Amino acid sequence: MTSSANNPTDSLLAALSKARIPVENHKFKRQITTAVGVVDYRAVDHGHRPYIIATRHDGSPDLHIYYGYTNGFTSREEAMRAAGPGAACEPSSRKGTWYVEHPVTKVRPAGDRARSIRREGGICECGMQLSLTGVCASCD
Repeated sequence: MTSSANNPTDSLLAALSKARIPVENHKFKRQITTAVGVVDYRAVDHGHRPYIIATRHDGSPDLHIYYGYTNGFTSREEAMRAAGPGAACEPSSRKGTWYVEHPVTKVRPAGDRARSIRREGGICECGMQLSLTGVCASCD
């Protein structure tokens, strides 16, 4: 699906709605965007992962606001100042920027990958491993 920016004069609330950001995160988003001085919001429909581009008044990198995190902070200190004490803050995949997690998040811990759950059959009386259906290739 192609990426498209909507009306660049969206209000924060309109952009949050277009990007399907949970209501539980709206107050937090307002806090961080106010702290860094955002002048413009654009909702971007990027298929299954919509987000908001928040343009700052001072020319610093745009904030990219996703479902569970916001990235684009220029330093850990800036991110923590905007998000407040106790916020989870890490280096972002956007080179030279940092991200903060939102109260309602889908961020996975670094290195945590989907794990394959491997199923194995039991052991037959003859010592061979059974198939998942419980059938022994040697005995049955």
